[in-house]
Amino acid sequence: MNIKDLQYYKKLYQEKRYTKVANFFHVSQPAITAAIQRLEKELGTQLIIRDQSHHEIRFTESGRQFERHATQMLKELDIARKEIQALKMEKVSIGLPPIIGNYYFPAISSMLAKENLLQNMNVYEDGSQSLFHKLLTGKMDMALLGAIHPIEDEHVTSHLLARKKFKIIVSPQHSLATRKSVAFQELKDEPFIQLSDHFIHPLAFEGLSKKTRTHPPVIYRTNDIQIIKGMVVIAENVGISFFTEIAVPEYAPVIALSLADPGQPEFLISLAYRSNHILTPLQQKLVDVLTKQEQRINGS
Repeated sequence: MNIKDLQYYKKLYQEKRYTKVANFFHVSQPAITAAIQRLEKELGTQLIIRDQSHHEIRFTESGRQFERHATQMLKELDIARKEIQALKMEKVSIGLPPIIGNYYFPAISSMLAKENLLQNMNVYEDGSQSLFHKLLTGKMDMALLGAIHPIEDEHVTSHLLARKKFKIIVSPQHSLATRKSVAFQELKDEPFIQLSDHFIHPLAFEGLSKKTRTHPPVIYRTNDIQIIKGMVVIAENVGISFFTEIAVPEYAPVIALSLADPGQPEFLISLAYRSNHILTPLQQKLVDVLTKQEQRINGS
């Protein structure tokens, strides 16, 4: 089956006009017609009904079904090309969400450097949801993803690397600053400065709110963790915040309080890659090195 024929067919399914497809690919209209005829002959079925009087085309049931398969075949071909190109480059492309990239990755970078892996990595930073989509479409080999639930997707293999707690962040001058922990219900009237929906923190916050039936006001959202820390510390009367503990190192100028609530959400850090992806020796080595942490989590 000719790849170009599949590309022509997919575009024709979208445009419903031979002339538009021909112009898009810079070929003649008869070339598009011939491609469709080749596909119909090879499949032994009619894919398109041509209405010459109205200059329109309609797709048969077989035609609609074949479009889904053609789309999947072209997608897999694109992924294969990217994987083969990555093999030639001898690099591992890996995605990192901002918090994991800024606070978790530096802690493991010395281990990666010692194993001669760091210099063979191309790192891309984006939100976990965006990275997950890019992973599925073959735009990167692996990703370290943050989530509040274990990754369960038949197209993805994942290894849990770390479990981290969420903390309540207050100014050293706040009335709660002398406490070690706090129940979420105690915060019902506290104004929160939150990370935006680009992060998973709002999902954890919402889950905790529903579970405890406590809905504190969120007065401001931002993508910048440092802005939040600055607002909490410098303008202590503005509000408090809600971070995973890895984003609050011990030397930070804020106070991190544990949540006393049972069954509270966790910040899960996982290494993920496509299930149908055949790991190169370099990629396998990276998996082996990173999953040593998973073994420590499970006590094995």
